[in-house]
Amino acid sequence: MHLNFTQERLAELTGLDRSTIQRIEYGGESKISHLLLIARELRVHVSHLLS
Repeated sequence: MHLNFTQERLAELTGLDRSTIQRIEYGGESKISHLLLIARELRVHVSHLLS
């Protein structure tokens, strides 16, 4: 999936720190609550973030 969101913009929209977005993007540990916030802003099902 490729969307034109910067880490900074996604952090602003979700209320998460940019470092959290970066960690998740690079395959680090993540909380389901964070993934749900990101999925909501990207308008995708959370399963798309896990594949």
